[in-house]
Amino acid sequence: MKYFITVFIIAFDLSAAAQSPSLTINVQMDSLTQSSVRYKIEMKICDPKNRTQRGNWFSHDTSKIDFTSLKASEVNCSEYSDKGMPELISGEAEEIPRNSYKFSNQVFAWEKLFIFRISNISSRGRTPGMFIVLPMKYKSFRTSVDLSDIEFQPGKVIFLTEPHAVYDESVLVIRQSLKGIKAVDEKDFPSKGLL
Repeated sequence: MKYFITVFIIAFDLSAAAQSPSLTINVQMDSLTQSSVRYKIEMKICDPKNRTQRGNWFSHDTSKIDFTSLKASEVNCSEYSDKGMPELISGEAEEIPRNSYKFSNQVFAWEKLFIFRISNISSRGRTPGMFIVLPMKYKSFRTSVDLSDIEFQPGKVIFLTEPHAVYDESVLVIRQSLKGIKAVDEKDFPSKGLL
């Protein structure tokens, strides 16, 4: 009987994990031009207060929210964190490559805003940070985001309203090089209260 209960519990845990939404994010600075500089990358997650009915979790709906006009009073945001990966079973944190950020957790990403704050921690003086804002307009139970080749632009904001997104089987994949993408001044960003 104990054997049966143990097998049942393990099978239940595995089936529950298989039905959990997932989000994986990788953010990488431009390694060619900025390898000698150290950057700190942090992320916060914002949820609009007025969201679309979730409906079928596995459908590929597109959000009707106008993310370009959201104000700080219209969202709930977490605090910035540079701890994207959970600790390993051994109690040690996973080694993350220099000038990059990784996040992996059970998050249903649809209609969330992911805001990245990047700071130059090699600078002796106070250098303004830069921001990347990524709204998740496309619904997917599993989402993978890979932002690469980021060129540090102090005091600027990159708002990815139309990221390169495709569905690969049942995973929404956003893979975007930000090389050469020009940003707007933070003071001119219409939703600067979110930053």
